[in-house]
Amino acid sequence: AANSVSVATGRMKSFLIVAALVALATASPRPNVRARLDSQEVRLNRLTSRFQKLSDSVGSITDNKETNEGTVNGLNLQLDQVVGDGCGDNQFQCGGDAPQCVALLAVCDGQSDCSNGADEDVCDAPIKSGDVYKGTVVFDHCTKRKPNEISLVINSIKNNPYFGNKAYVEASYILGDTNADETGSAFLMSTGTYCYGCRLLATRPPEDDNLSLTCKFDQGSNDRCSGYIINLTTDVKCAKFQFVRQ
Repeated sequence: AANSVSVATGRMKSFLIVAALVALATASPRPNVRARLDSQEVRLNRLTSRFQKLSDSVGSITDNKETNEGTVNGLNLQLDQVVGDGCGDNQFQCGGDAPQCVALLAVCDGQSDCSNGADEDVCDAPIKSGDVYKGTVVFDHCTKRKPNEISLVINSIKNNPYFGNKAYVEASYILGDTNADETGSAFLMSTGTYCYGCRLLATRPPEDDNLSLTCKFDQGSNDRCSGYIINLTTDVKCAKFQFVRQ
């Protein structure tokens, strides 16, 4: 009988414990507990929001891989102009983990001179026949027409059969919104070359003022180039235009 009473008592205690736990689980939290729970929920929502924004940013970077690579390349090119790339004026920087310099004449000659083959990876010109680039003036200290903009038209581009490092270019300039002694627009024609290793379009003076237009693709994009008008007599950059493909 004593054993039966003990068992019954044990079962009753278990029942009471379970009932108490159920009551605690279903009862409304006290005000201070509710406030703490609400605070944690707010923090969790904020963390979720921040994670989502970070995820979106990573997705954006992945989706715009080409754009971001262009930005990095542009920054590298501009940095090289300021501090140099370790190569001479007539040399090409191979880049990579072990920087190497080769002659510009060796670029795009059909044979890899860089250990990483970089000199044969730059042989697609950013310009093609029919391209139009619109240049907006940054400063102009030398032209007589003082154009506010220049449209650079690529009439043709052909590879040099003897020297693969350059291509022959025929181009036209349309000078718009001119002032000073000239009125209206002007149309000029010129020839020149595109240097693959330099990423530089250089044209000959279309008039007798010895002013030449160059455009360097130094912004990491084939759609943009920094244009300079150079006085070939003094080798001074006396005007600058920022060109964008139309």
